[in-house]
Amino acid sequence: MARDPKIAIVGVGPVGGVLGAHLARAGHYVVLCDIQKPHLDAIKRRGLSITGSVELLGPCERVAYGIDELSRFPAVDTVVIATKASALPLIVPEIQKIARPRMQFVSCQNGLDNEEFLAETFGPDKVLRIIVNYAGSQMGDGNIHMAFFNPPNYIGAMTTEGEPLARRLAGMMSEAELETRFTRRVKKHEWEKVILNAALSAMCALTRKPMKDMMDFEQTAFLAGELMREGIEVAEAGGVKLEEGFLEHGIDYLNKAGYHRTSMHQDILRRLPTEIDWLNGRIVERGRALGLQTPYHLAITTLIKGIEIKSGAPDEH
Repeated sequence: MARDPKIAIVGVGPVGGVLGAHLARAGHYVVLCDIQKPHLDAIKRRGLSITGSVELLGPCERVAYGIDELSRFPAVDTVVIATKASALPLIVPEIQKIARPRMQFVSCQNGLDNEEFLAETFGPDKVLRIIVNYAGSQMGDGNIHMAFFNPPNYIGAMTTEGEPLARRLAGMMSEAELETRFTRRVKKHEWEKVILNAALSAMCALTRKPMKDMMDFEQTAFLAGELMREGIEVAEAGGVKLEEGFLEHGIDYLNKAGYHRTSMHQDILRRLPTEIDWLNGRIVERGRALGLQTPYHLAITTLIKGIEIKSGAPDEH
């Protein structure tokens, strides 16, 4: 039997924190890496609490207060990237500095084509992609609330060279109570997740409302459906065959989302960079390359980027 990988998780927010807590509780070697010093201090001192799932992971000594500190953990052979997709251009050069010849890299993020971005630096044989179907929020230092999990997650590799690790990670995650399936069609699942995220994430950020409010209001629910239609058209025009009836399934899925604040909504409230370029913006880019118009996604993308720009107006006193 192949030995279990030794994992570093870069980004200990909701996605990385939930994954790290489950794997560590199951007895796997995990290093938690983040730049949030108070958050890691709390995890090191008293553990990581995941309400709604793992009640408490005990005190954790394997923490790194930055990617450069991962060099202190030579056993690590697998780096799982669970940061915002918008951070990729900043962190990939830092990961490259600590990378070793046999190290493999896993994108565990929202967004489209994240794995291709990683492959430009590390090569496709060394890159995997996880599509997570859980979400949550960081509720202070050392605390994450897991809002929901709609199993399974999916994991795939870019080439056959990465498949053994993908299969082993799927088994480890499932054994750790995060049901995950290996797939050779990870791009299909990636597109489906992006289409669902792009339907509501930016809209909730623009309106400052949770998902249920958007799906309960006729006009915004209609817009969510049109955003899904555009995303499906672009995916299928690019050769990605989605599940039969995916539009109806997706709308039903969004209707069950509850009063969850999307990550982009939280980013806007905290004045942090959003993942708009990796979600709605990527659908616009793919559509243009295929000669397709995506007016709803273009409008949504433009409005979010308008929020993100620094105003030239003088400060009010």
